[in-house]
Amino acid sequence: MLSLDRFDLKILHALQQDARLTLGTLSETVALSASQCSRRIARLEREGVIQGYSLRLDPASLGLSVTAFIFVSVDKHRMNTPQQAVAALLARDEVIECHAITGNHDFILKVVIEDLGALSRFLSEAVSPLEGLRDVATQVAMDTLKTNGPLKVEASY
Repeated sequence: MLSLDRFDLKILHALQQDARLTLGTLSETVALSASQCSRRIARLEREGVIQGYSLRLDPASLGLSVTAFIFVSVDKHRMNTPQQAVAALLARDEVIECHAITGNHDFILKVVIEDLGALSRFLSEAVSPLEGLRDVATQVAMDTLKTNGPLKVEASY
C-alpha cells in the first residue's frame, strides 16, 4: 500500500467532494502551494490511487428509471473461468457495475435501464442465453438513497 501523508489525504478528500477544483482553490483548502498540489496529484494518479475523473449523470433525466441488481450463478465445471460467463455482459452499457461475490451467487450486476419492459428484454436477450448459467435472481430498487458516495479517507489529518 502506498504511504499517504495528511496532505495526500486532504487532497483526496477535497477532490472527492469536487474533482473540478482549480489548483488554486485546492491549494488554499489543503494549505499547500499549487505546485505541491500538482506534484502530489500527479503522483497519486501515477500510483493508481486516483484512477480517473468522471461525470455523474441523473439517470431519470436520461429516461433511465429502473435500477436492478441481477444475481448470477454459473456452472463452474462448464467453463475455464467463471468470469467467462459474464464477460459479454460487461460490455453492455446497461451494466454499470459487476462484482464477484460470496454466498449463493457468483456475481452481482448493477443495471440501470429505461423501464421494467426493457429490464425484462435485457434479462431474456442478454442474460438468459449466457453459456454456463446456473441461476439468475433479480431485485429491483424501489428508491435510490445514496450512490457514488466518496470513499472513506481517514480524518486524522
